[in-house]
Amino acid sequence: MRHFAAALCAIAAVSAATPALAEPGDILIKIRGDYVLRSGSSAVTVDLGGIPVSANAKAAPGGEASLTFFITEHFATEFTLGGAPYDMKDRNGRTLVSAGLITPTAMLQYHVMPSSKVFRPYVGAGLSYANFYSEKPGEILTNRTVTPRISYSADLKGALAPVVQIGADIAINEQLYINVDAKYLGASSRLTVEQGGNSQTVSHKMRSLVLGAGVGFRF
Repeated sequence: MRHFAAALCAIAAVSAATPALAEPGDILIKIRGDYVLRSGSSAVTVDLGGIPVSANAKAAPGGEASLTFFITEHFATEFTLGGAPYDMKDRNGRTLVSAGLITPTAMLQYHVMPSSKVFRPYVGAGLSYANFYSEKPGEILTNRTVTPRISYSADLKGALAPVVQIGADIAINEQLYINVDAKYLGASSRLTVEQGGNSQTVSHKMRSLVLGAGVGFRF
């Protein structure tokens, strides 16, 4: 009898420590650190005094926070706010333009294994808005020797960006889990460079692969 009681206690202890399954109405909050790869983005080329200068968007660290709401066991909506620097440099490492980038995103997710107690993969698709801010002309522009001196400015146009996503939640207990996530987004933007009274606008295809890892909390 004592052995049976001990076995029941052990089962109860394990059950109490078992992570809860995903249920409709669950809310998950996640915080991730990101690394944003941009090698698929198009180069921009501007004319500086008759000399063409090309620059590419560079990879950068970033971060994001998200809120996930389960509609059913399998389907959930996720709202994410992410951010990272957005610098465009030439092959010598000189900056043409530097900016910040914020990407609010809304996605619909499909959770493949909601009944899994530990590993819960998902896929998603949605729409983001690439919002550039605090654009500054880099040394490619500002270090030019021009007489008389002229002012320079640079502007990146914000744009809508389709997003696809794949990731997984790895449960530690009922409330806490580890999250890994990858998103690919693409947008068609424009770069405008002002040189004194002259203005140039060139198209720029932004292609970003956002790799993230962090922690999440279930409510």
